[in-house]
Amino acid sequence: MRYLSLVLLFFVISVEAKSAKTDHAEISIVGNTNIISEPGVIQLGYKFVFTPGWHTYWINPGDSGGPPIFEFDSPSGWDIKENVWPGPQKIIYPPLMTFGYVNEVVFPFELNLKNLKDQTTEITTKFLVCDDICVPEEATLLLSLKNGILNIDEESQELNKWLNRVPIRAPPEMILSSSQNNFTLEYAALDSESYFFPFDDSVMDYSNEQIFSNNKLTFEVFDDLNKGLNGVVNIGQNFYAVAEIPSAISAEMNTGISLLTAIIFAFLGGLILNLMPCVLPVIALKGLSLVKSSAESNSSVTQNASAYVVGVIATFMTIAAILVSLKNAGEMIGWGYQLQSPFIVTILSTLIFGIGIYLVTDSSIGGSLGKLERHTDGSGPFNSFLTGTLAVIVASPCTAPFMGAALGFALIQPDIFSYLVFLFLAIGFALPYFLIALFPSLVNFLPKPGKWMESLKQFFGFMMFAAAIWLLWVLANQVDANSILFVLIGWFSLAFASWLVITKIKFASFISAVIALIWGTQLIEWDFKNVEVMNDSKSIAWSVKKEKELRMNEQPYFINFTAAWCITCKVNEAVAFSDDVFNKFNEENITYLKADWTNRNSEIAEEIEKYNRSGIPLYVYWDKTLDEPMVLNEILTENYLLEVVDEN
Repeated sequence: MRYLSLVLLFFVISVEAKSAKTDHAEISIVGNTNIISEPGVIQLGYKFVFTPGWHTYWINPGDSGGPPIFEFDSPSGWDIKENVWPGPQKIIYPPLMTFGYVNEVVFPFELNLKNLKDQTTEITTKFLVCDDICVPEEATLLLSLKNGILNIDEESQELNKWLNRVPIRAPPEMILSSSQNNFTLEYAALDSESYFFPFDDSVMDYSNEQIFSNNKLTFEVFDDLNKGLNGVVNIGQNFYAVAEIPSAISAEMNTGISLLTAIIFAFLGGLILNLMPCVLPVIALKGLSLVKSSAESNSSVTQNASAYVVGVIATFMTIAAILVSLKNAGEMIGWGYQLQSPFIVTILSTLIFGIGIYLVTDSSIGGSLGKLERHTDGSGPFNSFLTGTLAVIVASPCTAPFMGAALGFALIQPDIFSYLVFLFLAIGFALPYFLIALFPSLVNFLPKPGKWMESLKQFFGFMMFAAAIWLLWVLANQVDANSILFVLIGWFSLAFASWLVITKIKFASFISAVIALIWGTQLIEWDFKNVEVMNDSKSIAWSVKKEKELRMNEQPYFINFTAAWCITCKVNEAVAFSDDVFNKFNEENITYLKADWTNRNSEIAEEIEKYNRSGIPLYVYWDKTLDEPMVLNEILTENYLLEVVDEN
């Protein structure tokens, strides 16, 4: 009997750990499955089931109420993300209008498991539950992982139902505009049941009617609204996040970066991109190959240079089309976005390592660059086109000055403006060879061919090795040691295959192809296990919650949005973040936050987008004298940072 009592007691404790009951609600944690076989991101949700007819509130409750609060500490090896807010419904209590959820709701959130060690943590929720009266209630849940089992309820259908109500990015065709204190939302799919829910409270009289007519939804805001309006609009079962910047702010933004400024910045950024270590060897050797072409005729130079320019522009516009498509699908994207994928970093690093091998090995591997650029049928322009494509691909890990602001502008604009900015980025990148295509005689200003070209070619090969090692370091910040070993085996295999070809061993090409096929097949199937990014001792990991706490306590802070793959970020950190700067931060009691975007992180991506940027570096400073955080220059110096602190 005693053992039976212990079993029953254990069962009761397990049930209590999975759910909690208050006077008017039952709260539990739900997910797709409770069996966890490997580390990674797990989609979960806080499920509330209320007494029939009772409700709780959205992030903006409307005329009364307040949103639920979730308090927790992530144990070692866990990263519990902030919850997201499904689209609400109108809850009318004349003359009041409130926004929330009646009878039930699931607030989705993510749990990032870095390992499968047994862990337990408490999550406390404080919430208002209302009918004719409102009652504040509180409950504590235990979330635990034991022997690979997560103590959650498996309710995949319920979780996905509420995930589908989480607002997504509005399509470009949905336009929110204003005239004085009247706002108009225009979109073909709007109907009479559509409603705009503002994120911020105290921006409008919620009891006022929102008028639908001719695919337009019109509503009024308070006369003293002097900031951007953003919120959620529901259309049928779908919810879209929309935003509008009032004319005063728009004018201020236009003085900072208008379309014309973005085009100029893109052009300059593309031009500077030619000097990046990954790119310089490719374009320099292309220039030397044009010197050789000039011996044939000026028309040969024009054809090859033009083909290179077309290759560059075509590749940039292809990238633009991919990014715009992802943007329209609701993805948080930007320049450098691809380097958050260990798979892409592996391919790029191996490609650059292979280019390095080609450049430093004996010419018998394929001859001089001139031979490389001659297709089997003698079609030079075709291979010049491919060289342009290759130059853009190896440039993708780099961000030049001016590029961040330009691309940030491009990826929040209508599609046509996005393509226009990318076009000028491509033109800037291709400018040197565009000029050579127009004026072939410019080739005469380049050094004459000679033996020195072979030495230069080999020197550039070592530059490519350095770039490959840097990308390997980036990968080491993302994945475990086994994955790094796998990549190094790929590099070894590539070097071995090159040696087979150089020494002209029988069936060298066949053996090399087999090696490439085996490693490539393993690469496709390889499980890159992410590792936790560690902050240095001088910084605190950024989070929305931490930033809000600092703002509420009027504590000044500096945010460094960075990543291991961002060269400009690392240069700034080496040059500008000196001991004097950190001493100044300590004197002024400024909290130094680091938002590391090395791995994909939707919270950081959303925050970057708030500042009208699509990539990094991004630096933000705030103190109580500022209404909104200040966005700093992309290129930092020690004096500039000290001046920012002194002047605020």
